[in-house]
Amino acid sequence: MNKIKIGLIGFGRMGGFYLEEMQKSNQWDIVYICDTNLKSRKKAAELSPQSVIVADEQVIFDDPEVQVVGLFALADTRKKQIEKAIASGKHIIAEKPASDTVANEWEIVAMTEKSPLLSTINLYLRNSWYHKSIKNFISTGEIGELAIIRICHLTPGLAPGEGHEYEGPSFHDCGMHYVDIARWYAGSEFKTVNAQAMRMWDYKDPWWLQCHGTFENGVVFDITQGHVYGQLAKNQTHNSYIDIIGTKGIARMTHDFKTAVVELHGITQTHRIEKPFGGKNMDVLCQQFADSVLSGERHPGLPTIRDAAIASEFAWYCLENAKSNDLPAIGNLQTLEEIRKHRRTLKNGYGLINQ
Repeated sequence: MNKIKIGLIGFGRMGGFYLEEMQKSNQWDIVYICDTNLKSRKKAAELSPQSVIVADEQVIFDDPEVQVVGLFALADTRKKQIEKAIASGKHIIAEKPASDTVANEWEIVAMTEKSPLLSTINLYLRNSWYHKSIKNFISTGEIGELAIIRICHLTPGLAPGEGHEYEGPSFHDCGMHYVDIARWYAGSEFKTVNAQAMRMWDYKDPWWLQCHGTFENGVVFDITQGHVYGQLAKNQTHNSYIDIIGTKGIARMTHDFKTAVVELHGITQTHRIEKPFGGKNMDVLCQQFADSVLSGERHPGLPTIRDAAIASEFAWYCLENAKSNDLPAIGNLQTLEEIRKHRRTLKNGYGLINQ
């Protein structure tokens, strides 16, 4: 089988994850890796000696043999890169968000939907075995009609000032995944929302946000997300779950980033499923995209740029909505600096920069 020739642009934490998954597969030929940072280029050369390591992304777009580009740099770079990819006839795998502003994201949606080229974006929760298991169970009618979707994701995670500049505050950069998965479950568009946020450590942007509202089909949701959960605790922990309530039964999941546990309580069936968590599921995304390129038919499981734009716009709206309510600030910048200093030397934690 001929391997798909790809050029990776952006070799930070996420770019490294994609490289690792593509190297495990027999579907990809990683021809180029591009990064403007010398340290990142040296690391790429060590990890992928067969690839051509470049600092200028234009080399990749100008090579007619490259079939796919992987866009894993910061969000403010992606609009121009997607324009170049379409102009040079290359399929696109992108990190989320699609760009640094909502207006740019919708321009990208228009560009990619007019193009015959394939494009997808990393909304990784859609590819997780646990969410697929729950959604399949819901489709059997075992919990009756879907009524309430409750999602919580609280970790220490990235602190303010550690890389969210173009991706936005915590509820946008991370929280848009949970916005997207709620919409995926509901199979409907958002209708109403009310949000409450907290400016932890007196930082300028909220780093914790809870929102609740309705979808157009009447399903109710609540989402709680924040990277504020015990940042300086001696032993770090987290709180992450989804709780789906139907008119007759329920389905829920919890995980510890190593193992996920799904519990299904239906009218005739009860199941408890425990499996490895699966990380960011990039193996699934990369395989589905490779299969799509090779077959010429888009895999139905691939997220679209439109999906990401909707999730991004709604997450930004929640942050703006929270500003219209009481937006308290508790803590101080001195504590935040202690957190940043602590995280620079932390070896075992959540969302570590040096992982």
